[in-house]
Amino acid sequence: MKFFKSVKFRLTVWYLIVMGILLFIFAALSYFTLYHNLYENLDNNLEDRLIKLRSLLRDAGEDVDIDIDIDMERELGEIILIYYPEGFLWKSSGPFIDAPDITPMVREVAKGAPLFFNTTTTYGRVIRFYAAPITVGERSFILLVGRYFDEIKSILGRLRTIFILSGLVMMVLAGVGGLFLADRALRPVDRITRTAQKIGERNLSHRIEVHSEDELGRLALTLNQMIARLEDAFRHQQQFTADASHELRTPLSVIQAEATLALGKQRREKEYREALETISQEASYMSSIIDKLLFLARSDIRREQYNFEEVNLRELVIDLATSIEALAQEKGLEFEVGTVKDLVVRGDKDRLRQLLFNILENAIKYTKTGKVSISAVQKDKMAVVAIADTGAGIPSQDLPHIFERFYRVDKTRSREEGGTGLGLAIAQEIAEAHGGKIEVESELNKGSTFSVTLPISPVASSSGKKKTKEKHRKK
Repeated sequence: MKFFKSVKFRLTVWYLIVMGILLFIFAALSYFTLYHNLYENLDNNLEDRLIKLRSLLRDAGEDVDIDIDIDMERELGEIILIYYPEGFLWKSSGPFIDAPDITPMVREVAKGAPLFFNTTTTYGRVIRFYAAPITVGERSFILLVGRYFDEIKSILGRLRTIFILSGLVMMVLAGVGGLFLADRALRPVDRITRTAQKIGERNLSHRIEVHSEDELGRLALTLNQMIARLEDAFRHQQQFTADASHELRTPLSVIQAEATLALGKQRREKEYREALETISQEASYMSSIIDKLLFLARSDIRREQYNFEEVNLRELVIDLATSIEALAQEKGLEFEVGTVKDLVVRGDKDRLRQLLFNILENAIKYTKTGKVSISAVQKDKMAVVAIADTGAGIPSQDLPHIFERFYRVDKTRSREEGGTGLGLAIAQEIAEAHGGKIEVESELNKGSTFSVTLPISPVASSSGKKKTKEKHRKK
């Protein structure tokens, strides 16, 4: 039963159907061509015979002995009949026939038009006649020359038998051949299926062998690429889960320890307050991690909602600078707002603010002395927001990983300063959701520059062009 539901069986059936249709068309064309040719040949023969006999009778005149002359001229199996125009038989040569429907045809020919027709005898034999007017002496008659249709029927019958038998043999051979071709064509699919069955959650490193560059080869290559992405995603998921567990374990351990100590013995009010403050801080840290994890999880499954609108980057940067400047001053750093063009992008204002804030906050955290700056300029049709710092810089081996979740360049300091290792990952996610990207340039002991590239709103761009044209017109 499994075989009859397989693609191999369906391909074989379709192959048989196509072959059957082609064989039927070929047999039908051959049969009807032969049928037509046999009919045409018979008609030509009958016409030639009638013309010859009519000439014989006309030339002989009134002295002709019709009985003798016709019998002498008659060919084997040929029937010759001479009728009066009124439909009465005058003379005949050949085997006796009983066909009552001849008389109406004779009367039709008597009107002046030669005629081919078939008649069936009372005993079921078919005769093909050609009838035409003739003149014997001074009298008019209707001459009929006919032959039995048995030979043609026999030939056509044998041809039908040949076609049926050969068709059955061809269909059997086509079925075997179709099954062989289907098996050969689907062999790579079977190989892909067996390989795919071996690939499981714990065996994602296994790959399908690619033996060709055809459609199946491209399918195998596509599946390998998909498996590679799944393997990478699974590895990131495992790492993500492990990192999340690790990050949450520490504050939970602190909360548990503080609560156990507080409940273990009587303590002074100050000690209880300190314990509660510690628990509150760790709870806030856990809440921050969970919020960020939820955001990233929603982004992964495209459930994070963005409220897109026209956002003026200049206004956003100036508004953000107020909050950032206070953070920079707390660490004794200089905060500088450089060239900020009046650029408009289409995006979610709150998320774009979160993106820039995460990068700025990260820059302030890892800068001991010096300054942090921000600028926004236009390059081609893109808005580029550059955030630079004079911090420690990022080692070259760490640069490819800084946007990974929970990845920290300085794993000891980040936890102490309240970092979760998710800020840059969230920033990158927001940038990509807006059709942009983040690039980093960094040098150890000199600082880093993060460049956020966002597409400029086409509406804003076209309105800007209109304004420029209006200014030129006024001038």
